[in-house]
Amino acid sequence: MDEAGAVSWTRVATLGDFQGLRQLACRGGGWELLLLRVGGDIIVLHNYCTHLGKPLTGGRVMAGQIMCPYHGACFDVRSGAAVSGPAVFPLHRFASRLDGEHIYADLSKTPPNLAAGFAG
Repeated sequence: MDEAGAVSWTRVATLGDFQGLRQLACRGGGWELLLLRVGGDIIVLHNYCTHLGKPLTGGRVMAGQIMCPYHGACFDVRSGAAVSGPAVFPLHRFASRLDGEHIYADLSKTPPNLAAGFAG
């Protein structure tokens, strides 16, 4: 957000970048991002599991949750909440919006420093 509290949208991808897939890893605003197509929504997450900092890319998405492909931690994709361990900290979810084919995210809110929560 800027000083006035307004959202600062950054274009991070297009729908065509998905090429028929349900998830897309990309970089935006200095962050590693994971974009998920869930129903008609695009969800933008910080692409690091809060357990050990491994990327969530390739994690199984089912019933509104994503499972870390490394140690099996599960997170609610809409809230970021850790649903099952070994992770206990939530994922950071960036606000996002779709404008035609373009996907925007508010990358102005810094994900929390989880250095104490994982070695990554």
